[in-house]
Amino acid sequence: MCLIGMKANNNINAIPWDSILKVLKNEADTDENNRLAMWIEENNQNRRLWNELNQTWNDIREFDSGFNPDASLAWQKIIQKTKIQYQKPAQIVPIFWKVAAACVLLLIGVGIGSLVKSSGDVKETYTQYETQYGKSFVTLPDGTKVWLNEGTKLAFSSRFNEKERRVKVRGEAFFDVTHDPDIPFLVDAKNMQVKVYGTKFDIQDYDSQSQSNVALLEGSVSLTVTGYPCIRLKPGYTATYNQADKKLTLNPSDTLVALWANAELRVEGKSLAETALLLENWYHIRIEVAPALKNSHYYTFTLRHESVSELLAAMQKIGKFKYKINEQRIIIY
Repeated sequence: MCLIGMKANNNINAIPWDSILKVLKNEADTDENNRLAMWIEENNQNRRLWNELNQTWNDIREFDSGFNPDASLAWQKIIQKTKIQYQKPAQIVPIFWKVAAACVLLLIGVGIGSLVKSSGDVKETYTQYETQYGKSFVTLPDGTKVWLNEGTKLAFSSRFNEKERRVKVRGEAFFDVTHDPDIPFLVDAKNMQVKVYGTKFDIQDYDSQSQSNVALLEGSVSLTVTGYPCIRLKPGYTATYNQADKKLTLNPSDTLVALWANAELRVEGKSLAETALLLENWYHIRIEVAPALKNSHYYTFTLRHESVSELLAAMQKIGKFKYKINEQRIIIY
């Protein structure tokens, strides 16, 4: 969270967020660069905030440039949330600079934290990646590639890749695991543990949901769930565990199961209903289409970094439909 501790007279609305983002992304013109420079020089607090933001942004850019979360949407959500806090004069809660700098992480959808545990003379650190908005990409120390969906946490110890490669996941993640028969790869989720043998698979296990899924695309994994014998999952199948009735089932996988983790989405000659299904997996949001519109128009396009609102506005010009967006779903009518 971005709001704690400092002098109340430093209103967050005075911080030139739009200019900061443009300068960080090298999209600012000369006037915007000059205005931001003047703001930075106004006082030490402004200078400290800028230094933190700039350093954090540069650190984050080391992530794979081929995978781009919805930075614009994340930024707007940050600004919206901070402004809401300051609309209540009796509850003005200013920014603590170190934590404010972490907001830059949210711009590209991922936050990073660490925890140090001491055991005798040995210090064990834990690194955690957290995706707040959009999607994020992480490369683990062994070369394993991980895509994190919105609202997902991934954590691992500094001893990762010694005797074992163990990670903890809450949310949804797609793994492309580096094969190493001598060092097992283990994923601990809320309701299950997955042992990996060099493979590509998707795991969905949110704290807020009672159902957990593991879908195997390639390779081999074994799955351990309390109350069930260890099972070996075959490619093309999904294991689903319902915490409410303690039931574990195996079913053929939906081919769209890991679509959200792609770097781009190509839609070719799809109806509005078919397009909506693809977009549900891409944006990780429920989309409902009125029955009369499901086959009314067909679409061809390629998605990379566009927000869902940008895409719907463009589609609307062709389809002549209306839509509503809230945090849980989109309704097209």
